[in-house]
Amino acid sequence: MHAGHRPDVAHSSVMKEESLVEQDDHAMAAARLPVYPDFPLSEYESRYARARAIMASEGLDALLITAETNYIYFTGHHSQQNPIDKIRPYVLLLPRDGDPICIVMPFEEGHVRLTTFIKSVHTYNLLKHNEAIVDAIRECGLASSAIGCELGREQYLELSLNDFVDLKSRLPQVDFRDGSSVLLQLRVVKSDAEVERCRASAQIAASALERALGEVRPGNTNIEVAQLVRRYIVEGGGERATFMAVSSGYDFTQGKITVPTPRRLEVGDTLTVDTGAQLRGYASDVCRTVVIGKASQKQKDMYRFVIDLNHVCYEAIRPGNTCADVVRKCMAEVERVGRKTQAVGRIGHGVGCETTEYPSLSLLDEVEIVPNMVFACNPNFVTDHGFFNSEENLVVTKSAPQFLSEPIAPSQLRVVG
Repeated sequence: MHAGHRPDVAHSSVMKEESLVEQDDHAMAAARLPVYPDFPLSEYESRYARARAIMASEGLDALLITAETNYIYFTGHHSQQNPIDKIRPYVLLLPRDGDPICIVMPFEEGHVRLTTFIKSVHTYNLLKHNEAIVDAIRECGLASSAIGCELGREQYLELSLNDFVDLKSRLPQVDFRDGSSVLLQLRVVKSDAEVERCRASAQIAASALERALGEVRPGNTNIEVAQLVRRYIVEGGGERATFMAVSSGYDFTQGKITVPTPRRLEVGDTLTVDTGAQLRGYASDVCRTVVIGKASQKQKDMYRFVIDLNHVCYEAIRPGNTCADVVRKCMAEVERVGRKTQAVGRIGHGVGCETTEYPSLSLLDEVEIVPNMVFACNPNFVTDHGFFNSEENLVVTKSAPQFLSEPIAPSQLRVVG
């Protein structure tokens, strides 16, 4: 072998080593990517960027997230323990600068890495969550900072009050303040991907109601009706019903949104079912009213009035109006036809990660309506011949709103059984 060949051998060996290192780097990078994310990385990057922009405008250095829906919104991590296991909080620290930190029990770390893009996962031993939160805050250089927490409108801490007081005592230089404005502004306008998730959820709920109510018969109980709707939500691809309100006959006199009872359906009963489908972090809120066996003219007329009134409201859910404007349109129409309003505080609300969320279609909410907001709208009425409610989910577009909850309620009262 000629001596001149030696450098080639050495060069070849180095190239092989570099190639192996490069392959290892690619393998490690691939291993860090989640296998089952709720959304692509770009969706979460957009959420973080928007949140940080609002945080900067409000003088916040970080968000401390503890509520289940907010936690899932920022991470994509779902747990069977959250929120039922109150001894083990699930926490996200989102600094204005730097990567988010997920704080969970050790047995959840694998699932966090399997389903989320979160790089930094801290774990804690039972009842040591505050120590882990303090360590994460200090690690991010936030021991003297302003941290937004879920303290305001439509927000709930999923730490105990004592834990929160203890946390503040451990970090006396941190200004823990209300961060609800960031969360409300962030979640109220949906991305296109969120709108499609809301659409899928609403269609599952609407289709389940369409199918289940077609099978209802006199003699069925309200509980059996609820079981049927739940079954078809799951068969349609939903994870579960987000809630279930069933009103029939005169049960509605005990409250519009009633837990299903053992009451048996009779011919002539008004039956109203209000429900939603949970689907990968998103929900819906859809309601339908039918009559069992035979409908009176009063029932037909009342139903048609509710449908027509709803469509007046739907047309008002568009850019340029406020939430309060929609209610004013509703009240004007009720007055025009000579009906009496019923004080319920609002005629609809936002829908997204939760069945009901900010803002409300209320005279108290002068919130500007903009594209990609999602609403449930349902002015409804209790009468001496039934509870009448029809509820659709809609997304705001640049022009007219678009129905998400298809098939939508029929224009004429449906008689079943």
